[in-house]
Amino acid sequence: MVVISTFTEVEVAVAYRIFKTDRLNTWSYSIFEKSALNNLSLVAIKNKITVGYVLLSSVLDESTMEEITVDINERKKGIGRALIQATFTQARQMQQKVIYLEVRFSNTPAIELYRSMGFELIGQRKNYYEAAREVDHVTYTNNEITPVAPRENAYIMKKVL
Repeated sequence: MVVISTFTEVEVAVAYRIFKTDRLNTWSYSIFEKSALNNLSLVAIKNKITVGYVLLSSVLDESTMEEITVDINERKKGIGRALIQATFTQARQMQQKVIYLEVRFSNTPAIELYRSMGFELIGQRKNYYEAAREVDHVTYTNNEITPVAPRENAYIMKKVL
């Protein structure tokens, strides 16, 4: 059984480890901790172990899912869906009208999950994310090879509550 609640300091370190798993450039621990302990962000705990989280922010009557990740060994078990559903419940209690998120173009499983939960594509952010690690890009300038930091576009998605 998975229990979802707001973060306590105990869960932050494990959630940060999960956060760093898939990322090229991560936030610093202090920034992650500040977002996690803002009394909005949620953590998923299974058998007393942190297995996922969602970092949330709120401005006026709008919420934003800043970050959501489930431990790689716990994916495809409904934990991400449960976190998002808990986000909806919390947002409604706070009288939020909409929830926004951004997602990589290449993250098809996440896009499908978000769409199944009522999120709609409303726009794009060009070159928003660094590209995946396995992608190698170079440019040729003045007969010299120069590595280029590859970038990936993001979809902007919105859920009206």
